[in-house]
Amino acid sequence: MMVFFGDSIGIEFEAFSFIHLMLFVLVLVGATLIYVYRGKLRNYKHERKIAKTVAVLALLWELALYAWFVGNGTWSWAANLPIGLCGITLYIGIAALYFKNYKIFAIGYFWTWGAIASVLFPDIPYSYDRWRFYQFMFGHLNFFFMFLYMIFVYKWYPTWKDWKRSCIALSSIVVVLIITSNVINENLMFMLNGDGSPFEMFEQFGYIGYLIGVVTMSFGIIFIWFIPFIIYHRRNNHEINNTL
Repeated sequence: MMVFFGDSIGIEFEAFSFIHLMLFVLVLVGATLIYVYRGKLRNYKHERKIAKTVAVLALLWELALYAWFVGNGTWSWAANLPIGLCGITLYIGIAALYFKNYKIFAIGYFWTWGAIASVLFPDIPYSYDRWRFYQFMFGHLNFFFMFLYMIFVYKWYPTWKDWKRSCIALSSIVVVLIITSNVINENLMFMLNGDGSPFEMFEQFGYIGYLIGVVTMSFGIIFIWFIPFIIYHRRNNHEINNTL
C-alpha cells in the first residue's frame, strides 16, 4: 500500500499503451453520457446538489495531490502550486460549477484543451501501479467533464466577447509566468522549455522564438476550441433571421 502511494517509479508510463488508450475511451464515454442525459440532469430537482457535490469532490481530489507531495517529502512552493494552465482551469471550473457562474466559466472554457493535451501527452513517469497516475489523469478529466457539464446541462455557449476576455486573461497570466519562471528558474507552464511536451519543437529557434511558438500555438488551439460555438451561433442567427 505504501508503495502504491509512494513517489518511486514502478511500471513506467508508456504513451499510447493499452491503459493510455483506455483513457481516451473514458473521455469519449464520459462526454457521451453527459450529452445524452443532459436533459434529465437539467430538469432534475436536485441538479444543483449534484453539481456542487461534483465540484467539491474535484477540489478534494486536487487537495489530495498536495497531501501526496507533503507525505512523500517532495513539496515545493515553486513547483507544486497550482499556477499552471491546468491548475488554474481546474479551480475556475470548480468555482463556476459550484456557484453556477457563467462569467467564470466563459474565461476558463477556452483553456480546457490543456486537459486533453495532458491526457495525450502526460508529463509524469508513473503508470497504473501508482496512485499518482490516477490522480493526474482523473484530475485533468475532472475539469474537462465539469466544463462539458456546464455546456450541455446549462446550455452555456461562449461568444466572441468571451473569447476575447479569455485571451486577455491568458495573456496576463503568461506574462506573469514568463517573468516568474525566469526569476525563480522554474518551468511554470512550460515558460522556460518544452520539457517533453510538443512545445519542444520550438526550442530550436532560441528562447524568444520558443516563446513566440508556444504562445502562437496556444492561441491557435484556443481559437480551434471556439470553432464549435462559432458554428452554433451562426446557425442560430441564421435560423432567427429566417423566422423574421
